[in-house]
Amino acid sequence: MLDTIVLTLDQPQFDVLAPDRFSPSAKGLLVPPYYPLGARGNFACIQNPTKGDLNAGRYLPRLTLSKRKGPNGFALSLRVEFSAPKLIFGNNFDELQSCDFPKVLTALREALGLMGIRVSHNVLRTARVSAIHYSKNLAFTDFTTCLMVMSELDLIDLTKRLDLSQTDYRNEGHAVRYHASSYEVTFYDKIKDLEKARYSEKRGIERDYGAQIEMFRDSAAFPRQLEVLRMEARLGKRPKIKSVLNAVGVHAELTFEALLDAGLAKAVLMQFWAEIKRQLPLIDPAVASRPEDLLASLASAGRGAARIGKLLQQLGCVLLARSVGIRGAGAALSRHCSARSWQRYKRELKALPLSSGQGFSALRRVDEELSKFKPLRLKAFHMAVPQ
Repeated sequence: MLDTIVLTLDQPQFDVLAPDRFSPSAKGLLVPPYYPLGARGNFACIQNPTKGDLNAGRYLPRLTLSKRKGPNGFALSLRVEFSAPKLIFGNNFDELQSCDFPKVLTALREALGLMGIRVSHNVLRTARVSAIHYSKNLAFTDFTTCLMVMSELDLIDLTKRLDLSQTDYRNEGHAVRYHASSYEVTFYDKIKDLEKARYSEKRGIERDYGAQIEMFRDSAAFPRQLEVLRMEARLGKRPKIKSVLNAVGVHAELTFEALLDAGLAKAVLMQFWAEIKRQLPLIDPAVASRPEDLLASLASAGRGAARIGKLLQQLGCVLLARSVGIRGAGAALSRHCSARSWQRYKRELKALPLSSGQGFSALRRVDEELSKFKPLRLKAFHMAVPQ
């Protein structure tokens, strides 16, 4: 589904009716005396929703009005950043469908009007998209936990294209972020994130929590085993959006109307998920975990021809990888062997009979829920509270 989207409008596509609502006042961008643009040739005024707005359930976009000096003179643009489901539902647990676009369009125009921006439906409909976050909330009620998913993701052998930073493990391992310069893919425990944000929004993954921060406070209103894993693919630049669309076989204009599409959201998320699955851990944790059992499996695979030194080398690699993950094992061994040697060890690990054939249970549940791509509604999980 669609979550955050950034639209960019150029003058004369919009009118600023209340310049003093911006900080600093946008008057200095619109009428003399103008603000000096400075060494970088630009000046920006900001208007964000207040905490009072959010707590009252009034979700509003984040606006940046910018003036830049270009080859053809001065240009004024308006950056509009907002969460589409929060605009409609007040939260991003409930998910939008493609048929909701007219409703989102009307709500966005009305919200901008409250912020002193006049813009037509047609301008918004065809507005160019500068960044977009596709997302899916995956609800588990079978005792699969978000932490189980995170633990299995931690074992993934990452490529150079997807860099997993250990500093991006947050909230005791309940969030993990794969990131590159123009995009990132994030998984996090939605319920745990709201719990952390109640102490301080700085500890949360999102911004502008508003009224949704209290959604799961009454735990008795929901099944005890309910876990909600959120996956987001955050595409931060237009070239990346276009390249991802090409990868999923979609050739669409990068406009608001074209990109708010549930089928497209599923295709994009499944594309990133397929990339992650191609890098699944080399060693299935479901297989024997005791060192002596692993040694027996390795010896059996060697058909009696493997030397003891080789068996111990393989056993050491397996145990190290299970302890700290493939990426961690590579980092630990980097001081003791060359990158070429580590690549050889990884190829040998891939050839070992250490897969149960069943795959990774928590990641398999993610795969199942993404394939269904059923829009979630909070009310579907509410339970009758005993009086």
